[in-house]
Amino acid sequence: MILFALGGCATSSGDSAHAEPTKPALDVCALATEEEVGAVLSQPAKGRRDDTTLPGLTQCTYVNAAKGRTVFITLLPYEVSRLTKPGTPVAGVGDVALYDEASIGGHLYVRKGSVNFAVNYAFDPLAREIPHEHSSQIRDHLETLARAIASRL
Repeated sequence: MILFALGGCATSSGDSAHAEPTKPALDVCALATEEEVGAVLSQPAKGRRDDTTLPGLTQCTYVNAAKGRTVFITLLPYEVSRLTKPGTPVAGVGDVALYDEASIGGHLYVRKGSVNFAVNYAFDPLAREIPHEHSSQIRDHLETLARAIASRL
């Protein structure tokens, strides 16, 4: 077995001045306020960061267990476009926004500048005594939330 090691040496002659500047990482749970997400969930919400859901994704999860509802805000590692995601174009949300209806909620994929994110809403179809929202209400909630996030980017 042959192992290769890559290494680099920086000199004091100013090599670091030519280095590509690093972009500060976004805190996914700081993209939306608790009030904004709470409006979607019908209760105040505090998110929890969850980096283990899918490799390469950074996600914040908000849950209203009493009503069987969940909102996910996810930073995406790819550019949102009609080629990368299905969906209906949504005007007025970021540079590109595509809504994809799901049987238990909905997904809104957004690109604003160099930031690509998704806001997802899901409800538990087995939860008792929970009136299911109409798909237009879910879409409205996600558009409002995504518009607020995009306005701060």
